[in-house]
Formats: sequence, structure tokens, C-alpha cells
Amino acid sequence: MSTPFVLRWGIVGCGGISKKFTKDLALNPAGRDVSDVSHAVVAVGSRDVNKAQAFIEEACPHGGCAQQAGLYKASPQPTGTYEEVYSHPEVDIVYIGTPHPAHFENAKGALEAGKGVLLEKPATLNAREAKILFDLAKEKNLFLMEAVWTRFFPLSAKFQELLHKDKAIGDVHYVLSTFGMGFFHTVPENHRVFDPKLGGSAQLDIGPYSLLWGMLALHEHPDNNREPPSKITASSLPDPRTGVDLFTSITLDFKKINARADCNCNNMVSGSVDACVRVMGTDGELMVTGPLSARPTQLVLRKYKGKMPVRQGKEWEDETFDFPIQGEGLHWEADAVARYVRDGKKTSDKCPPETTLLTMSIMDEWRSQFGYKYPEGQEKA
Repeated sequence: MSTPFVLRWGIVGCGGISKKFTKDLALNPAGRDVSDVSHAVVAVGSRDVNKAQAFIEEACPHGGCAQQAGLYKASPQPTGTYEEVYSHPEVDIVYIGTPHPAHFENAKGALEAGKGVLLEKPATLNAREAKILFDLAKEKNLFLMEAVWTRFFPLSAKFQELLHKDKAIGDVHYVLSTFGMGFFHTVPENHRVFDPKLGGSAQLDIGPYSLLWGMLALHEHPDNNREPPSKITASSLPDPRTGVDLFTSITLDFKKINARADCNCNNMVSGSVDACVRVMGTDGELMVTGPLSARPTQLVLRKYKGKMPVRQGKEWEDETFDFPIQGEGLHWEADAVARYVRDGKKTSDKCPPETTLLTMSIMDEWRSQFGYKYPEGQEKA
């Protein structure tokens, strides 16, 4: 058996998502049938070195899976600045899990220091910022990808295979996706999800997850030929306390394939583990179930028996596809990045720059129709 390629990570930001990502880097790849790549946690950066040390002790006390397997010898190094992570000679790539408004400057700093970047979603606050970063990465011949982790789930690949290749539900015409988190009733008003200065909003925080399924099913449908939505219609309900959106809905029309996606998110009420995504076609439905739409564990394929337009009784048959998850599931994304870097690729096929830029432009239009503007000086472009 050949020695796996070891990707050496620097971690910037010590919040919850960085912690989950780093814990997944420490999982044994054999638990997901992976043997060609491995991960080392080289450095962790915070504005407080003690916080970085505490992060290491909780998330990766023994390093990543490469350190535990003896493939990389050094222990993770805590640093009191992000710049020390960017300049570390053994860091191959920087994972950025800071608050949304910091993404642009953090990614820019890492790229300018000559490091590849995996940038947590949403990549930036607007499409223009994202364009600048991708242009910079191209100029410096460095890897850059938005960390839309659900795109890398085996479930997501099966989702597209059933819809696009197998045409399991016939012609696809409608997607309904929803994602809710009951933060309004469980966290204080000054929490980051409600703070405009920290990029708070349902749209930025969990909106990308509900939007994802419409993009996977319709935008990336072969018959659509990657055409952008022909029309975007958005509506939001603001938080009376801080002005960020509590509820946001966006409708994406794809005229080329006579299809529509209704994507919804909110910070008021949490959903259940029932179907959070329903894709409807002429011959059936495909439903995504599991813990919310960010970390789904099951697909349900419903094949119709009766004919349209009216179906009465249980005129269908269900087939389920289960996808157990090791850890949080962020490792599939990390494994893909390791292969991209190993193979000399600078962008991703599953989450290419064009997809990120289109998604960011959709979100720009989303906010424009809502009439929401970021606090002065927050956008860097």
C-alpha cells in the first residue's frame, strides 16, 4: 500500500465551525474507506494565543490523523496572530473559519502570503469580494475554494445521479428546501447570528444550505446547461431588534427547463428530521431527510403509480438510501481538497469559482430586494 499524501493545515479562527472541521481532520480516514490522503494540523491562529492553545487541547490534542499515524511528527502550534499561520513554512493550506465579515481580509492575507485557502461559506459578503479573491488566487497560482461542505457528501452525489443521470423522477420541475434554526428563542440578542457587525442573518448563516439544493437539482441539471436563474424573487422578515433577517425566502426560476426552486431559511424555528428538501418531477419525488439540510443522512425516492393531475391514496412506492456520517462529515470536503492540492489543481470541480460567484450574486440580489445593507465599511469591495 502506498503512503498517503499528507495535507498540512493551518487553522484560522477558533469558533464552532473551525472546531468541528479540525476534529474531523483527526478522524481515522479508514472509517470512511479513505487511504490515499491524510491530514496534519500544523498551526492554529487566534488573536489570543491562549485561546489557540485551548482550541488545540479540545479539537486536536494529538494533531490530525497524519500525526496520529506517524506520518507527520510535529504537534500543532498555537499562534497569537493569523499572520503567523500564513507565514508558517510547513502550512500548505489555510482553513478560514472566522466570522463572515472577516473572510475577505483573512483569505486575502493567506493568498498574499502564498498559501492556498479553504474559505468557509459564505465565501464573502458579496460577489465582488469573491471575484477579487479568485482573481488573486489565479494570479498567484494558488488553490482557493468556498467550503460548501455538503456538496462533497456521497449523498449529494447520489442526489444528482438519481435526478440527472437516472432520471428517477422523470422531468424535474420543482424544488422546495427549508432550513430553520430556533436561535431567536435560545441565544441572546448580541449573539453573532443577530449582530449586523458580525454578518448576522439567516440568509448568510444558513441560507446557503437551502439554496444549495436548488442549485444542485436545477442549475446543474444537464438540460439547463448551467444557465443562471431567469428570475429571482426574494422576501424577508426583519428582526425588530437588530434589523437582520429572521425569515428569508427566495424563488429561483429556470426558464430553460420550466423549473422553479423555493428556498427558505429562518432563525426563528427549528425543523425536524423529516424531509427538509423535496424535489418533484413528472414520475415521482426525491426527498432529503436527516438532521436539517446541512448534514443529511438519507434520500427517499418516491415513485408514483397513479397518473397526474390528481393522485388519491398511497399511489407510490418508496426506496431509501442511507448515508451514515463519520464525525460531522466535514472530512469529505477536506479529503477532496487534499486530492486537489496533491494533483496540482487550483480550483474544485464540485465547487468551482463560477458556482460561488453565481451564488454570491444571487445573495446580493436577495438582499437588494429585501432592502438590507451591511453596516458602513463592512464590505471591502
